Amino acid sequence: MHRIAIAAGGTGGHIFPGIALAQELQHQLNTSNIIFIGSKDGIENIIVKKFNYVCLSTHVQKLYRSFTIKNLLFPFFMILSIIETYMIFKKFNISMFIGCGGFVSGIAGCAAKLKKIPILLQEQNSYPGISTRFIAPLAKKIYLGNQKAEDYLTCHKNQVEYTGNPIRPLEKLSQEYAQRILELKPLKTIFFYGGSQGSTAINNVAFSILDRLIKKNIQLIVQTGDRDYTNLNEQIRKKANCIIQPFFENMQVIYSASDLVICRAGAISLSEVAYFGIPAIIIPYPWAAGDHQIKNAAYFSMKKAAVMIEENDLSPDVLFDEIMSILDNNERYVQMKNAMKSLAKPNATKDIVSNIIATLGLVC
Repeated sequence: MHRIAIAAGGTGGHIFPGIALAQELQHQLNTSNIIFIGSKDGIENIIVKKFNYVCLSTHVQKLYRSFTIKNLLFPFFMILSIIETYMIFKKFNISMFIGCGGFVSGIAGCAAKLKKIPILLQEQNSYPGISTRFIAPLAKKIYLGNQKAEDYLTCHKNQVEYTGNPIRPLEKLSQEYAQRILELKPLKTIFFYGGSQGSTAINNVAFSILDRLIKKNIQLIVQTGDRDYTNLNEQIRKKANCIIQPFFENMQVIYSASDLVICRAGAISLSEVAYFGIPAIIIPYPWAAGDHQIKNAAYFSMKKAAVMIEENDLSPDVLFDEIMSILDNNERYVQMKNAMKSLAKPNATKDIVSNIIATLGLVC
């Protein structure tokens, strides 16, 4: 019986790949013995349970990059969390550990090493997180969402597999059908998307150019996040050709309805956009650890699948002009669409799990 532990924490960009792998592992290995490791106050506790998995919490604490008294307690909580995770592995007789990022992944990786459990890592970004960089030398395999990540890892070539990122199952719909579901018109449609928690910078610039876009017969779908929703909804909800929500559950419908995406540079968001083959204007979050969002965006820009606008350069006029230069130039639009499709790895989840089974010699 295969008993598997997955650690992923902090953001949906780490957690959803873990869930995708858990679902595929269940399918290929015909096992339900999968648990998640999380932190006491992490959103993984909420998200994972929605997918009917057990999430066991430890006292893991992140290491803050700016000075704070909390960092003085980091060594204590690190040791405590390693011990807690080791005991979880022992209690549940865990035989395999998969780390998908976040500080909890690094802590659990240390416990797996002490317990002599095989370690497998999945890194989403073009610049690996600190946990992946720390644990990489100990891993049997590291599955990369972006080839550039290998440049920052201390490991052997045979440890690394470039597979793309595992994403949640999303069905592609015809644009006509998706727009009908959303009660939109058959017009050019832009999806403004600041991630699951929203982006005030993207929300504000979307509102600033809203009327200009509507005059061009362009529709808007805006995911605001909870923080800005009430204020923006009051101003936008009466506008024609505009849908606004704090969060969209039906992302396959939203992506299928859209001609252009304005988004942050989270690795999983970009993997989903690539899967649907939608040209993008990417505004990377400027304070992401190790500038990994800027590196993610730069990679898509280099491949001609997207345009990157750094937040310092973002203004309503700059964004509006860039939008129109894409939507008004059909040749450029088609080239971007094809380039975006070429970056998609639709079989990433299956490929990773198949490789895990082969690497560890598991019996299905």
